Amino acid sequence: MSTLEFIVHVPHPGTRHAALDLALDLAARLQARLSGVFAAALPSAAFAVPEAITLQVQEAEQARKHAAAKTAWWQELLRQRDLHGDWRVGEGDLAQVLCLAAASADLLIVQRPQTREDAPIGFGSTSRAVFTAAKPVLIVPAAGAASVGQRVLIAWNGSLESARALHGAASLLAHADAVHVLDGSRERGPEGLAWLPPLDLPAWFAQRGINAAIERLAALGAPAPAILARAQALQCDLIVLGAWGTSRLTEMVLGGVTRALFRECPLPLLVAH
Repeated sequence: MSTLEFIVHVPHPGTRHAALDLALDLAARLQARLSGVFAAALPSAAFAVPEAITLQVQEAEQARKHAAAKTAWWQELLRQRDLHGDWRVGEGDLAQVLCLAAASADLLIVQRPQTREDAPIGFGSTSRAVFTAAKPVLIVPAAGAASVGQRVLIAWNGSLESARALHGAASLLAHADAVHVLDGSRERGPEGLAWLPPLDLPAWFAQRGINAAIERLAALGAPAPAILARAQALQCDLIVLGAWGTSRLTEMVLGGVTRALFRECPLPLLVAH
């Protein structure tokens, strides 16, 4: 019996969306428990206008009651796939609620906002959840995906974040039809930082019974377009990578792999910080 536990954010209880459909498929394939989470949010802006507080609180309470009444809907979705899990309704900041839910789970599944709220600087709810959750997060594009985790590209650079993403993806990789690794790690890190010899990637995969094809990532050019191009050439349906190996402020000013892929990647991303 699988002990995997997945959490999926359900922004509109009673309504299906791309991340939910993918979560149901993935949980059924890996025989994982799947719990849905809704957060009744009270916008912080309400407290800046005292006369708006009462109305905002009432709206949040109505949203919470509406969501709480969807337990039967959720259980029917699970029953159709022979799955098990809970329906959980929280209150407050969305990213914080998702982090609370993910704390006792193996994977958090969210949908990338159609409005690309994370595009300008990466401080939207999705990015904040990735940054705070301390668990891998599967980010699903709004257009959805026909499958996920059957053909996987791992963007490896030897960082702590990269290792967390790789470890978090292990259960998916064990069931994948093909696993490809783009190794962009360096022999030594910047002076003054902690350093270990590079992870023996072939041994790591062999110990877990995963057949992975490993190739070096060319040092020339921006990494994000190269990663995406290789994933598409290999017909991958998932990219695994560490998020924000550099600071989010640095990525805001100079750009970066995480920010670029969050904005442009049409494939699901499994990321960890």
